[in-house]
Amino acid sequence: MITIVRTLVGLCVLGISCALTGCTTVHNTTSPVEIRAAATSQHEGWQKLDFYVGGLNTWVSPDSTIVCSEITEAKESFDGFGHPTVVLVFDSEGARKMAKLSKDRSSRPVAILLDGSIIAAPVLMKPVSETLVVNFGKQRGGHELAKELAQRINEQARERQKAKDEADSSES
Repeated sequence: MITIVRTLVGLCVLGISCALTGCTTVHNTTSPVEIRAAATSQHEGWQKLDFYVGGLNTWVSPDSTIVCSEITEAKESFDGFGHPTVVLVFDSEGARKMAKLSKDRSSRPVAILLDGSIIAAPVLMKPVSETLVVNFGKQRGGHELAKELAQRINEQARERQKAKDEADSSES
């Protein structure tokens, strides 16, 4: 009974803090970096976040489409206007999922999540598969977010490669 009361109190505090300060974090994450379907209109079961695309609220799917392990590399760069960008490179499974997502969500946003917080929501204007360019534009803190996104993805990729190399060497 005490556990239930503590859980309810925690949920109330979370709800109040989101209402007062804005909520940009999804409730259920499975990976340090995720890509999920998003929308600028309400969808049943999707979470509304205080992140705006074209001045409209963003709703995020409860399910991740692509997780960090399906992104092989992140290249930090700048667009022609000097805005920070990150080019995400997908493995074959990630590329397959990205192709389907971009076909299904054409002209609609996808949410880029870092540790469960939405940091970007690019609108997919054409089909993409092997790579996705995430442009942070003039977003406050965009340079730092781009750098952190690229670092986290590349750290995870190095750890996966190291584990694979160790497994391969132990089999020899």
